[in-house]
Amino acid sequence: MEKALQLSDILAAKEARACRQGEMRAEYNLPLISITINMPGNRKDTIYTRQLVDYAVRQISQNMDIVAMRRINPGTGPECLLAVSGIAQEIKSHTVQIEEAQPFGRLLDLDVFAAEGTQLSRAEQGILRKCLVCGGPAVDCMRTRRHSGEDLAKAVQILIDNFCAYLTREISIDGQKIGALAVEAMLYEAACTPAPGLVDRANSGAHQDMNYYSFLSSSAALEFSLTRCAEAGLRHNGQSADILPVLRYIGMEGEAAMLKATGGVNTQKGLLFSLGVIAAAAGYIKAKHMRLTGETICEAVAQITEGIVERELGNIEKPIEKLTAGEKLYRRFGITGIRGEMAAGLPGIRQFALPALKRALAAGLSTNAAMVHTLLVLMACVEDTTVMNRHSPDKMRVFVKQKAEAVLKAGGMYTKVGQAEVKALDAEFIASNVSPGGAADMVAATWFIYKLEQVV
Repeated sequence: MEKALQLSDILAAKEARACRQGEMRAEYNLPLISITINMPGNRKDTIYTRQLVDYAVRQISQNMDIVAMRRINPGTGPECLLAVSGIAQEIKSHTVQIEEAQPFGRLLDLDVFAAEGTQLSRAEQGILRKCLVCGGPAVDCMRTRRHSGEDLAKAVQILIDNFCAYLTREISIDGQKIGALAVEAMLYEAACTPAPGLVDRANSGAHQDMNYYSFLSSSAALEFSLTRCAEAGLRHNGQSADILPVLRYIGMEGEAAMLKATGGVNTQKGLLFSLGVIAAAAGYIKAKHMRLTGETICEAVAQITEGIVERELGNIEKPIEKLTAGEKLYRRFGITGIRGEMAAGLPGIRQFALPALKRALAAGLSTNAAMVHTLLVLMACVEDTTVMNRHSPDKMRVFVKQKAEAVLKAGGMYTKVGQAEVKALDAEFIASNVSPGGAADMVAATWFIYKLEQVV
């Protein structure tokens, strides 16, 4: 059991810090920056708080000349003292900017002392320290004890997750490899033709607002975010389920990049989620020096998304007019969509699509034909919420599944008859405004997992 920090521990740490400051002032006669962690609770010396100190040192070094540095990691939290060349007031201005530049900067205390020992105040900069919970003046919330310990702990965790997402901007070689395969999967899915009702190289399917080049632009825009998702898995040190909040931050930035590239058209938001989680799962497995297989990847995906249906769909209290399409399907029909598929460990891919893809490639089908055939297999076995949102559950469960099963019965992409029927099905889906986008996303995910097994 973790030992609770006592007031005496905090006071002793403060006194020891003052002594170290005095020693450095006497030795260097320069302004000092004292870096400490601003967060409640007993767990103050962690890998993340040490990384926060590292971040602060890097940011300081970009604008200031660090002459000397002293670091320690006591139970009260990591500390760092820097002797810095420059004018104390200007140094204080820079440190306030560092604290304010990112949301997680609120977890840092960057105190500045003039060479003679006087501490400079934030008030001189006209910027008050913000509360971790509500963003208001921290001094007011502390004085009135406005927030509970539970609220403070939640706020700290949100900021730590935000910080972990920020760290994924530093990409490793393994992250690059996994991210590149994720983008390849997106591009291959967009290119496979004919893809009934979907955007492909031949036509825009049942879509009026996007085309093949929209998907190329979108995939290129999402490359960095997918690589960062892989990096999040590679860097993660805790339970696998704790990766998902970090991926959310990365995903929000990725979605913004996608919409900018496509002029506001949502081409691959769902695919960003599914491939992002798979990329993180692959990174997490790789970091543990385990073998990447369809089974280990799907198991890790299930662990990362454990409880997602209950958290995001099971307790919806919004009025019906404010529900998303996925929330409406869950409330009316109990359909869990991609969230349920991920939380179950991608059974459609594991049991049907991945074996079908491997058989097709082993039989000599081209990559394009193998992916189209795998799309048909998925259309026959998964609950495609894209079709359901446009039409109804029955349109998916009866019309789409039966059509896909009929083409597969004719041989699918293995036979001339089946290939002709795929083309006919494309025309029929376009005329019926049917777009099996959920199955398409899973084709990309299938190819991604297949290549992860082969390459990484």
